[in-house]
Amino acid sequence: MWYGTDAPPLSGHEALSVAPMVDHTDRHFRFLARLLSRRTVLYGEMIWDSAIAKSAADGLDALDELLSFSAEEHPVVAQLGGSTPELMERAAEICVARYGYDAVNLNAGCPAASGPCFGAALMKRPALVGELCAAIGRGARMPATLKCRLGVDEYDSAGHLDAVLDAAMAAGVDHVVVHARKAILGLDTAKNRSVPPLRHDAVRALVDAYPHLRITINGGIKTLRAARHEIDAFGLHGAMIGRQAYAQPWILADADRAMFGAPNRATSRDEVLAAFAVYADGAVEEASPARQAAVWRAALRPISGMFASTPCSKAWRQALLEEQHRERGREALVPPSAVLDVALATLRASAAGRRELGMAPPDSAG
Repeated sequence: MWYGTDAPPLSGHEALSVAPMVDHTDRHFRFLARLLSRRTVLYGEMIWDSAIAKSAADGLDALDELLSFSAEEHPVVAQLGGSTPELMERAAEICVARYGYDAVNLNAGCPAASGPCFGAALMKRPALVGELCAAIGRGARMPATLKCRLGVDEYDSAGHLDAVLDAAMAAGVDHVVVHARKAILGLDTAKNRSVPPLRHDAVRALVDAYPHLRITINGGIKTLRAARHEIDAFGLHGAMIGRQAYAQPWILADADRAMFGAPNRATSRDEVLAAFAVYADGAVEEASPARQAAVWRAALRPISGMFASTPCSKAWRQALLEEQHRERGREALVPPSAVLDVALATLRASAAGRRELGMAPPDSAG
């Protein structure tokens, strides 16, 4: 399902993706990212298979709140967490058959201590990884994809990673995203992004070891130039950018050219923010009265980094925060576009702001 794009099927279109990040890659961020890039593959926040089962029992409204997204967001991948094959199969079926996600990914890489069999802890049990991937394949009626690490705790040998990948392949998996670090359970998620050393070489070696797998590298990839290098120099299928894309979303504005050889979608920040304002107003209008304030705040959150690494970054963030604070309690009466208008007026009052608003996407890969 490739709404509004001329892209090939997902399996041939993963040169760049944005990592799933809880409290970050919600539908509002994904809509912003899609305004910046037609082709980058977007992942939703990780969702528990049990949460989908509970929401299904509670009714369509609960499911919609958890899983719905705009058609413009395609291609978008649902990432599932859990350890029960039956729940995983049902969750995958709902994600694809009812909501139209383009793929379903198993989370076997999150180091959070959420029980003995979640995220990276699954890598201690390769057979269970295979069972869960097979369950996703049955429910989604397409091969599952897998996101994992190089290892976890003492299970960090090349042979153990091979066992995990072999089990996944036996379950039909043909695309694996590998975070180029091991996970250390009990260490918080932030430290798990820095304490275990990056080992890009270990991920690159998988290209020759597993010629029938599409391998995407994740971890420490912060620029389009670095992403392009991994593909061109080492034959990787794709590269995944994480928090840098959320903190500095404008880097995605050059992704279509740099990563896919296609014309860029965005022409300026001014254009993107104008389109996002229309979207944000609609998101609030469509929300139930009880949720309008929460949606109002969530819809404005992703744009705070739109001027990161520019002389206007501080002024932009401050203007957004001050205006949101001023309108607190009046979210149902004041559309998000009104907040944007005030913040944009602050930028347009300076020559630097006007320049950054009208600037074309950076040439990130030249």
